[in-house]
Amino acid sequence: MAVLKSSWKRFISCLVAGFCLSVAHSNARRTADDMTALLNKLIKGYDKRLRPNFGGEPVVITVGLWVLSIDSINVVDMDYKLDFFLRQLWTDPRLRHDWNETLALGNTMMDKLWVPDTYFENSKSSKFHKVTMVNKLLSISPDGGVHYNARVTVRASCPMDLRLFPFDQQHCNLNIESYGYNANNMQYRWENRTDKGVAVNKKLDDMPQYNLTGASTKSYFTVYYSGNWSRLGASFGFVRRSGYFLIHIYAPCALIVILSWISFCIPPDATAARIALGITSVLTITTILNMLNTAMPKVSYVKAIDWYLIGSFLFVFGVLVEYTFVLWIVNVHNKRLRRLMIEQEIQEAEEEKQHSSRKHGMNGSVTSKNTRESHGYDYELFESYSAFSDKAKKPSSHLCDRSKAKRHASSEMEQRPLTYPRTPHCRARTVCLDLIDPDCIDDYARLFFPIMFILFNVTYWLKFVVL
Repeated sequence: MAVLKSSWKRFISCLVAGFCLSVAHSNARRTADDMTALLNKLIKGYDKRLRPNFGGEPVVITVGLWVLSIDSINVVDMDYKLDFFLRQLWTDPRLRHDWNETLALGNTMMDKLWVPDTYFENSKSSKFHKVTMVNKLLSISPDGGVHYNARVTVRASCPMDLRLFPFDQQHCNLNIESYGYNANNMQYRWENRTDKGVAVNKKLDDMPQYNLTGASTKSYFTVYYSGNWSRLGASFGFVRRSGYFLIHIYAPCALIVILSWISFCIPPDATAARIALGITSVLTITTILNMLNTAMPKVSYVKAIDWYLIGSFLFVFGVLVEYTFVLWIVNVHNKRLRRLMIEQEIQEAEEEKQHSSRKHGMNGSVTSKNTRESHGYDYELFESYSAFSDKAKKPSSHLCDRSKAKRHASSEMEQRPLTYPRTPHCRARTVCLDLIDPDCIDDYARLFFPIMFILFNVTYWLKFVVL
């Protein structure tokens, strides 16, 4: 009896389970059928060529952006690449339904419903993502509200002012507008959120060359020949990171300028060494300048980094000019000394021929003195240079107070270059302005160039960075 009772219980349980499954399957089938009937009902007689509220109030499109990435900020082409989710919401009374939930539809319904013809006014190129399927979302609420979401990549133009490059700040805009509907038919507005309709991925704070300072939005109307058009504008602020340029441009230029000052420590008669060092410095600065300009747009104004490169170029070029002046001074001295020595020899030969009866030493001494006085030059200053004698002289404490010992020039003067004794104290005096010691020029340059370069750097960094 107990066995029979247990069997009946099992049989009844199976019947109940089977009945529940059949009811659930019937409900699911009825739900799917109801959804299909509802969708067919919505698109039946729906004309997607007409906007919502046709002939009445303009349809309001609420727009929101979720920015995924910002990259490829191109200075040469002055554009930037933006990847984001574009949300558009509007109300279409023709799509109201009695379903208690929002209808989540795929992209298959896009071709059957009206969607706004939104485009990006300053876009150079745009595309929708299609992997693995078209990245679009459509949902319809019971009151006819339509939510349209799509992932878009846009390369938009971004005019830049590079006068402060690489310490500049740029603002890149993204303009949203309808292509075919003017303000009387369609109007845009941003979503009413704390971020003003534009949400930015936090990972954008770690971009390699820029820091994102923020995003701002605005809505306004633009005037065309065909009427007024509603437009939304999103502006992204960027501050350029200058660390790369400090390491690869500014530091090498400063070191090259300092390296060029080694020329002041090389003797003036080492022409090959000083010329090679100067030309190498000039060519290196020129190479850096050309390398930078190849990666920059051909703008008609001078950028901040150009000012520094031009200043560095002038400093290394000034080193070459300084050595050219030194060589010119040496050449002037050599010509003057040779001319005086030739005149002296001619005068002595004439005096010896006229006064052959006198002693050679006395006549030569008196004649030489008279000849020197007649030319108006201070021969004792010129004779103090080592070109007049093979013996080394101990220089005095001043350029114009050299040794007054008289010497005779030899034929070796034409074969060897003139060398000048160092003057311990290079001070200018009015009595000898026509005589400049080339070594003194190098002494002055060793002080003048570093001081001017320090002042140049202080002025530059105060103007373009601090102020």
